[in-house]
Amino acid sequence: MMAAAEGLLQSGGQGLAAAGQVLADKILADKILADKILMDQPQVYWLPSDTAFLWAWGLMLVFGFGIQALGLFFRKKVPVAVGAALVCGAAVMDKDPTLFVGQVLLIAGVAIAYASRAKKQRAGAAPKADYL
Repeated sequence: MMAAAEGLLQSGGQGLAAAGQVLADKILADKILADKILMDQPQVYWLPSDTAFLWAWGLMLVFGFGIQALGLFFRKKVPVAVGAALVCGAAVMDKDPTLFVGQVLLIAGVAIAYASRAKKQRAGAAPKADYL
């Protein structure tokens, strides 16, 4: 290999031009081969860990809101609590104190509203259904 390189250098500019052409042809052939290999293989989409983490908090947020809405619609305590826990978990994962505090205040307000409604029941009346 070394002798071939020395021979090219000693023969002058024609040898260097020929070496440059050989090198350019080799690079082009390698690029064509690499493109063919890439076309033959299926595309793979890979999410790095940071991006996957962002998707996780977003899914927790959406599912938490959805479960809370169903819990409020069906007037059940457990789905509302589970949804609130998911939303608070999403807020912690996203490092969003505003969402966390807002969720806690929302649940406290709903609990106080339903507690005051339960206290207004008349004495001797039939008990109301379990509202939140």
